[in-house]
Amino acid sequence: VFPDVFTKRELNNLRLHCPNTGCSWICTNEEMQKHDAECAFRLISCIHTQCKDKFLRSHLGEHLQSECKYRNVKCQYCRKDVPFASIQSLKRKELRQHANDGLINHVRLMLQYILSFVSQLSNYIPRTEFTGMMQKVGNDITEVRSGLAEKFVMVVGKLTGLERRIEGLESSGGGDGRNRNEVQELKSKLRDLTTESSNLRERNMSLEREVRDKISIIDRLRSRMDQMDESLALNTVKLTDLESQRGPRAQQVIHSYNGTLLWKIESYQRKRQDAINGVKTALYSPPFYSAQYGYKMCAKIYMNGDGFGKGSHLSLFFVVMRGDFDALQTWPFQKKITMMLLDQGNGDHMIDAFNSDPQSSSFQRPKSDMNIASGSPLFMPLDSLNNRQYIKDDVLFIKIIVD
Repeated sequence: VFPDVFTKRELNNLRLHCPNTGCSWICTNEEMQKHDAECAFRLISCIHTQCKDKFLRSHLGEHLQSECKYRNVKCQYCRKDVPFASIQSLKRKELRQHANDGLINHVRLMLQYILSFVSQLSNYIPRTEFTGMMQKVGNDITEVRSGLAEKFVMVVGKLTGLERRIEGLESSGGGDGRNRNEVQELKSKLRDLTTESSNLRERNMSLEREVRDKISIIDRLRSRMDQMDESLALNTVKLTDLESQRGPRAQQVIHSYNGTLLWKIESYQRKRQDAINGVKTALYSPPFYSAQYGYKMCAKIYMNGDGFGKGSHLSLFFVVMRGDFDALQTWPFQKKITMMLLDQGNGDHMIDAFNSDPQSSSFQRPKSDMNIASGSPLFMPLDSLNNRQYIKDDVLFIKIIVD
């Protein structure tokens, strides 16, 4: 028995539909395996081993952010990171008490969250787009601070006082008509105060809904700001390329053509603060090349971290760019990438190396100006930057070697 090579070739060249429901991808049998590893419509499991949920690959981000029972969330009152499931497992009585104790603080924290974005928004979004919104939020803050806490404390105090008076009258016997009338009158007042307390709580819930709406609006504006950051960074890289082609002035911009990038980042403290404030979260290096007519590449750094490293790590990534000689290159991009944060004192550099993944879209021939970045969101803990001389005279150096 001999393998039927012709039939096998015909089968491999057949155009197949992706079996994942909702996916319209059509490709050959050989390409199907590669597609299946990246298909957004394939069912996958959560990265948290305790979670048994299955969902589409394209929904992974949404699941980790808002659906997974084992995601870390901040307690609304103590601000500590706790698993979402532990909050849900609180006894109903304890949860109600927790909510009542933190009622006023809850609203205050939500309003502070909104105000923290004011300075950032003013740098990016025209004032006319959010002046009215912030004025409304300011009015809500004034109303909450001046009335909610005072009224709530007053109502609780009156309720407590009336309950004690009623208990005292009832325990004394309440036999004569005058005492009975007084008890009934106090009970009537107690009902009125209970109603007022309920109305106050409903008003607070209404304010919370308004605050959530404002947060949703600000999140959308922040998304627009991130897009503007990305566009600005891309235009900066393009401008660097143009300057390198302008005759004598090209001396100011020196490209590397040996697969090595040495990137000097000045004004570290200011750029780190800009990243914390959301003004400019990512920086792109000047482009460099694997050879004179080779691959075009650059580095991307998040001063305050990105993804799992946000707020805790320096995140460093490698980017394949669209170049003038891509038609002459071998695709997918297959190289070893070494990323380094240089120690400017003892040479004790921070190094992370990896081989490019030929299955990843990050290393296919670019169809736009830049491919999706690939690298390390947990490259270097921010707390460790000052342990050695990684930062000197407010400058740090990044080195990328591609071989």
